[in-house]
Amino acid sequence: MKTLYFVQHGLALPEEVDPNRPLSETGFEENNKVATYLKNHNIEIHKIFHSGKLRAMETAAQFSEVLGVHYVSKISGMNPNDSPTLLIKQITEDAVMYVGHLPNIDNIVATLLTHGGMNSVLHFQNSAVACIEVDGKNVSLKWFITASMC
Repeated sequence: MKTLYFVQHGLALPEEVDPNRPLSETGFEENNKVATYLKNHNIEIHKIFHSGKLRAMETAAQFSEVLGVHYVSKISGMNPNDSPTLLIKQITEDAVMYVGHLPNIDNIVATLLTHGGMNSVLHFQNSAVACIEVDGKNVSLKWFITASMC
């Protein structure tokens, strides 16, 4: 069985303010709140992957720091408009967190939970985390938290 964690990056600055879209102060605060919540609930993550975009890298780095995860890396298939199957084909390990963007992160989770369907099953928002369990062909949502819940 694999336990996977999918995270939408924290709230970023608007493109008009900074074209690179780094995290805003609120984004850092909400990420810290959620990461601390995970740490306090003994969530064990072995690796964190992100899209490579600045806001996802910063979110991954922040979760890594709070959770004590030493392996953080870019992975393909996590850009906003990528097909969910690009990432799903790469999922092989347990206790891995994936930090990405809408609509991709939502589509990945929907595809996993509905065995190929792309109808949204969660309302992802900045800093939200979905925990998915994969046991062979059985996939289930274990829990979903948002910053406002922490």
